[in-house]
Amino acid sequence: MDAVTHDRNAYPFMTEIRVRLSETDAVGIVYFGSFSTYMDVGRMDYLNHLGLTRLDGPVRDLIPGAVVNAQLNFLSPARYNDILLLHVRVARIGKTSYTFHFLIQDKRSPRVIATGQLTLAWLGQDFKPVPIPEEFRSAIEAFEGGSRSAP
Repeated sequence: MDAVTHDRNAYPFMTEIRVRLSETDAVGIVYFGSFSTYMDVGRMDYLNHLGLTRLDGPVRDLIPGAVVNAQLNFLSPARYNDILLLHVRVARIGKTSYTFHFLIQDKRSPRVIATGQLTLAWLGQDFKPVPIPEEFRSAIEAFEGGSRSAP
């Protein structure tokens, strides 16, 4: 799989988040755990943009998949009231899982705050991985401009 890139042009989707006071720590910077929430917001905004928000799949309310891996790299601090740009792409779609890449930047400067990845597994009613539906795969590949399938 490709590494998370700092090239904004590699990300076809972007959304914004304003840092709230409750997301900061005693030092005055964004608490590291808040970045998981930011990536989830980016993921959900991306899927919503593509209309991939069905709640009637094999596991009700699983939109879509469960996080099985999360990685974050912190490069620069963010503070209360900063506006963060979350650049989002799907880097890989496998048989039963898919991986998002995130580039998080300060809106007021080109400063990269963090990069990250989320891998989600598509689950059946028994919470075991099942093949990703072709409708989901096709919608992402059409939006991203090509195949994201893992070899």
